[in-house]
Amino acid sequence: MARGKKTLTLDEQLEKVTSEIEEMETTLKELKKEKKELEEQIRINRLSELDELIAASGKSFDEVKELLQ
Repeated sequence: MARGKKTLTLDEQLEKVTSEIEEMETTLKELKKEKKELEEQIRINRLSELDELIAASGKSFDEVKELLQ
């Protein structure tokens, strides 16, 4: 025969919810850290690509900088 769900007391429910919140906050912190790292990698890749384009153009950094301003 199947058993019914155990009814949690209010204190047990509070403890469970508090624990779930802490787990979610930890997960959120980890995801934010990962997001920041990925954004930095994208930034570095773009800068590298830009540097390659500048070198391939035969122009100096200062010349390209002047063009952009």
